[in-house]
Amino acid sequence: MKDNQNETFPLVDEEGTVIGKATRGECHSGSRLLHPVVHLHVFNVQGDVYLQKRPDWKDIQPGKWDTAVGGHVDFGETPEDALRREVREELGITDFTPTFIGKYVFESQRERELVYVNRTTYEGEIRPSKEELDDGRFWTMQEVREAIGLGVLTPNFENEFRRFFLEKIEKYRLLTAQIRALIEGETDNIAVMANVCAAIHETMGFFWTGFYRVQDNELLLGPFQGPVACMHIGFGHGVCGTAWKQRQTIVVPDVEQFPGHIACSSLSRSEIVVPVLSKDGKVLAVLDIDSKELSTFDDTDRHCLEDICQLIAPLLG
Repeated sequence: MKDNQNETFPLVDEEGTVIGKATRGECHSGSRLLHPVVHLHVFNVQGDVYLQKRPDWKDIQPGKWDTAVGGHVDFGETPEDALRREVREELGITDFTPTFIGKYVFESQRERELVYVNRTTYEGEIRPSKEELDDGRFWTMQEVREAIGLGVLTPNFENEFRRFFLEKIEKYRLLTAQIRALIEGETDNIAVMANVCAAIHETMGFFWTGFYRVQDNELLLGPFQGPVACMHIGFGHGVCGTAWKQRQTIVVPDVEQFPGHIACSSLSRSEIVVPVLSKDGKVLAVLDIDSKELSTFDDTDRHCLEDICQLIAPLLG
């Protein structure tokens, strides 16, 4: 079995606009024709990542471990449709919710790709294709770190995983350690929230980072970093009020698609709100973070920010 060298791919600019077409053989001949591909990183709830082993008949990086799902966008196909098709063909999965986390240009001696990067958390059955893959399994983060640079993983996967996952996780690890040191021995909750906001904002580079405190029947603006913000938010109103009402984290890839979104700034495009919960489950405050980019926040942000809020909760009660 081998790849069809006459398969037609779209040619695109770096924004993803289709500007032509070419065959697989032409795109992989060293011509450096930019063509789109889709990737899906599949995690389980423990944070392990699923990797596929590329078969020996592949014309690019045969026999190496790679992103769970990766494939070319066919001519006339959208990246979203291509992702659904590739996931179904390679892993036998149809019931998943992808989160788009970014795109970038990958270059090698043989090809030049515009990579659309997605992630999902999946706990269902994975049925890897016997025709498309040689093997597949979940790897711990430690296993991935130890394999990087040994020729076991594809260079594309190594670079992409560092960029979108390991670097972010490492930032959060250092950030959490910094926050532990900052709040040690502190008893003033305003001082705690102020420094936590500053640390998150400076380390992660978000557009707006701040706390809203529960005061009677509303959320009242607390310490924050960024442009001026709404000062009062009602219970169940907007993303913050909804997170308070539901007592759970809410991730919004596109704020314009969230019913009742409160637009404190027109520059905000995506948002995450994490409630700070007391031991008995009472919401003490919410941590609200906005980004100027769509789909900024993923499960890594969710888990790490929830850990930070759990860390400071005893000081806000």
